[in-house]
Amino acid sequence: MSDRPLVALVGYHLEKDRVARWPFGGYGVPAPFVDRLRAAGARTAIVSPGEAGDPEELLSPFDGLVLVGGGDVDPSRYGAEPDAEHNYGIEPDRDELEIGLLRAADRLALPTLCVCRGMQVMNVAFGGTLHQHLPAMAGMIEHGVPVADTQTMHDVRVSPGSRLLATAGVETLSCSSHHHQGVDRVGEGLLATGWSDDGLVEAVERAVDDPYAGVWMVGVQWHPEDTAPEDPAQQALFDALTSLARWRSSRAKPGEMEGRGREYGMLDHDPAWRSWFEEEAAAIREALGDLALRIEHVGSTSVPGLAAKPVIDVQVSVETLTPRAPLVEPLKAIGYVHAIDPIETEHDFLYRGRDDGFPHQVHLHLCPAGSVWERRHLAFRDWLRAHPEDAEAYARLKRELAARHSPDIQAYVDGEAAFVRSVQERAEAGAAP
Repeated sequence: MSDRPLVALVGYHLEKDRVARWPFGGYGVPAPFVDRLRAAGARTAIVSPGEAGDPEELLSPFDGLVLVGGGDVDPSRYGAEPDAEHNYGIEPDRDELEIGLLRAADRLALPTLCVCRGMQVMNVAFGGTLHQHLPAMAGMIEHGVPVADTQTMHDVRVSPGSRLLATAGVETLSCSSHHHQGVDRVGEGLLATGWSDDGLVEAVERAVDDPYAGVWMVGVQWHPEDTAPEDPAQQALFDALTSLARWRSSRAKPGEMEGRGREYGMLDHDPAWRSWFEEEAAAIREALGDLALRIEHVGSTSVPGLAAKPVIDVQVSVETLTPRAPLVEPLKAIGYVHAIDPIETEHDFLYRGRDDGFPHQVHLHLCPAGSVWERRHLAFRDWLRAHPEDAEAYARLKRELAARHSPDIQAYVDGEAAFVRSVQERAEAGAAP
């Protein structure tokens, strides 16, 4: 079974003279969106305006959703009068479809990326409003010209703690821009997380109470597909969406007993796990040098006597995770594969394993020294080492979950989450002065 998730892209109308030698119109999306998703490892399919059916039903085959650029949102959608001089390309049936799909994706926690017009639709879908023509506003920098074959580059400042920062891994993005409208009032339940130098909102994301249970829905006003082939921070948006979609697709579907992920199982504790960690720590130390402030063995294989999946978890504490490249590139050079964590700004993730020609599996967790991420994982490990009764209870739970949910690793992780939080809370309370 394929581990390439299926991502929906909403197309737009192609008029009958848009494609040479076609006597009729059609539906389509710009090829760079498809190319960037394929480069990230996704499969793609187009959903066309006018598609009948409940939005949740339309999304049921898909693991992720992308809204692309295009014409203006109908101003009546956000209570404004039309700007007859500047409005263009309005497609009422596309507005209807995309707004319905966004609200359904929010309910379903379906990973969603909204680009340019897509971000504007996202803002309107949740009650926000738009500036109808930026060139008419004082103090605006050049944001490019829609439709025309032009490209305007400008910087976007990224909000600390945002999912955009966790995804892109840089505090300032260089962005390709060609739009004449933008966000005015930010929609309900959305957070502005990126701005150009003139103060225009350039990125929004859905606010969630639980970052691991809520939807990853990110909107960007620029066109990451333009520069993604040369700029890893832009490609990261497509990589992040695909990674989350793949994680979602591994879960068992309603009415099915098994997930679609890889098989996994529990093994009794192996004393060799410690030596495997030491080998990895030495290689990581050589690759990162002084950038690695501390290297720790964490996770279940770090607790003597604890049954575990035979995966060595290595936690590397560093001064900062941004910019990402000075940390990630040396690790990739020694065989690690980078997998963006688009949710947690205090965590970056790499891995290598038997599929890559190594004798064992390793998960490498980068985190800032002194961060909550670092503290919680060390506290969890140290508590289990000091409390064998809790370690034994954790081992029983892990074996039960593995037997019940294989190969649905997401259900396994969900099943152990409450126990892990409980131990972390007790450990942190015990360490408090």
